[in-house]
Amino acid sequence: MTPKEKAIELFNKFYEIEDSKLCEDAWIDSYLAKKCALVSIGFAMEFITGDLDEAFDKTLYLLEVKKEIENL
Repeated sequence: MTPKEKAIELFNKFYEIEDSKLCEDAWIDSYLAKKCALVSIGFAMEFITGDLDEAFDKTLYLLEVKKEIENL
């Protein structure tokens, strides 16, 4: 997948949030979708350095963050 294709995919994941179709008050416009995608890339970039042990620890951390977000 090219960087442009991945960017579009990530943007669309925010822009086409299914919950927004279920409730009028829950929506996200293209500006916010782009901002969310940029925030997620910035966060991911914090995790691209280090050796394999460090990468594993960072992966476990991200899984925990995902779990906590799902619990919100």
